[in-house]
Formats: sequence, C-alpha cells, structure tokens
Amino acid sequence: MGAERRIVIPYGPRRHFLPYHNRTQRWGCLVCHRRMGKTVAAINDKVKRAVELTLPDGRYAYVAPQLNQAKDVAWTYLKRYTDPIRVAHNEAELWVEVPNAGGSVSRIRIYGADNPDRLRGGYLDGVTPDEYADMAPSVWGEIIRPMLADRRGWATFIGTLKGRNHLWNLYEEHQHDPEWFTMLARASETGIIPADELAALRADMT
Repeated sequence: MGAERRIVIPYGPRRHFLPYHNRTQRWGCLVCHRRMGKTVAAINDKVKRAVELTLPDGRYAYVAPQLNQAKDVAWTYLKRYTDPIRVAHNEAELWVEVPNAGGSVSRIRIYGADNPDRLRGGYLDGVTPDEYADMAPSVWGEIIRPMLADRRGWATFIGTLKGRNHLWNLYEEHQHDPEWFTMLARASETGIIPADELAALRADMT
C-alpha cells in the first residue's frame, strides 16, 4: 500500500471565510463588501473541493458577468493558487486541471455570463456565479442549474450588494434555510477595511 499523498494549496483564508470553507450545505450565497477577498476565497474553495473529489473527471466553473472581467481577476488567482499542484492548463480556454482524490483529474474553467452558450452541453460538480446581480437570472435557471443535476453538483452565489436585486432576494429567501449556507458581511463589521479608510470611501463613493 503506497504512502498517502498530501496536497497543499498556498492559501491562508481570512477568519471570516472559515465557516464558508467548512460548510456542508450544497447551496450557498455570500453577500460581501468590496475588498473583502470573496473571489480569492471562492477560487480556493473550488480548488480544494476539486482536489478532494472522488469521482473521475471533475468539472468546476467560475462564472463572472463578463469574460474579460473574469480573465483579468479570477484567471490570475486560479493560476497562482494552483501553481504547485496543477497538471495542465490552457490559456486560450481558461482552464486548469488538478489531481483529485479519485485518481483522476478535476478541471476548473473560467466563463463569462455574456456568452452563456459556452457553458452548455456538459456537467458540473461545482459552480460559483460571481457578481450574480449583474447576470441575467436565466443564465442560472436555464443553463447552469441543469448541469448540476447529473452528479448533484453544488453552487455558491457571491457578490457585492447593489440595491435590492436578485442577489439580495436570493439571500433573503434562503438566509434561514438549513439547506443553504448564507453570509452577509458588512464593511462596518468585518474590520478588514480600517475605519478611517472606510470613512474616506463613504465620502468619496456614490
């Protein structure tokens, strides 16, 4: 019997995200203030779960409102945090592959909701719609949700609050639902942004 292999992801989570990383619920909704690090947390949570998957050929997706936006931010994070462990990647198609616990690989790919048809046709073990409020809700209901059915994949919606939109409605609808993990993180409560900087932001931002 061979020695157990240990895979280390170069990521130290902020304490605010520990409950998120330790969740057991299939569904999740995180409403976070700007600069909290939700995209970094979401990417690393996806990498961890992709590595721990015991099924063959894992498929995971990160979906931003615009593909160029996802490439500028999430793709950089995905490459950085998988650098010690990834076995392949594709710059043109924006995916990386990491080894998984099933003796196979898991693929994590970056998508934009501005071209949702690229998502069609496959299955997903996990997905994170980021800034969900800036996407058409039909992207979730008509395209992404059916892709999770085959292998009972999970989803976590994340974003920054911009009024009473469908991200906020999703949070309100499920904040007391035991099948959902929900988190509302206000800048005035987390302490991540210093008080003087927060006051300056309030004065300068609309």
